[in-house]
Amino acid sequence: MKKKLFIIPAIMLLVSACSQIFAPSVYSSKAMDALTADLKKISENFKIEKVIVNEKENLSNEFGMCIVDLRNSEGEKYEQILYYNIGIPHNDPESKRELRRNTKEPDGINVDDIISQKDNIEKYVENAKSQIPETYKFESVNRLTFTADEGSLEISFIINVTEKGKSARMKGGREVIDYYEVEFNVDKDGNVILNDNK
Repeated sequence: MKKKLFIIPAIMLLVSACSQIFAPSVYSSKAMDALTADLKKISENFKIEKVIVNEKENLSNEFGMCIVDLRNSEGEKYEQILYYNIGIPHNDPESKRELRRNTKEPDGINVDDIISQKDNIEKYVENAKSQIPETYKFESVNRLTFTADEGSLEISFIINVTEKGKSARMKGGREVIDYYEVEFNVDKDGNVILNDNK
């Protein structure tokens, strides 16, 4: 587990409490529908290599933005950012300089594979929650990642947890919450496995 620090401005708490009612979570079917509709359009002109879905703000559990790694037909690398629940329009794909060339060209993701997994994502998260030690409390899905390996879709995600009974504390005149990141991988059989390499 990686320990993180989350600063909570008082106004943000009020806004988050109000928006939480309406905003889909990172892993909800509603979020996946919006994401896969965009990915379908992107895949008409680019090969999608990696999709990283992030929450809007730490511990918000709200669908925020998505980073998509792409390649055009000439093999040039691009990145597109898709914004959700932030009030910013999606940007166009931007050229992305490669610091080093991979010896193996990454596999492309078939968007239909993500669509076929859409209803399972919530189940994977529920399974991950059941693996959290009793001393911790689930707060949010921080990041959901899709990649491909030899044609198979690979799914991993990071959840944020806090220690039960531990309240926010003051640091430098601001209220903070200590939280931890826990990473899980989903294997080819749909088993959710805790990644303890972090």
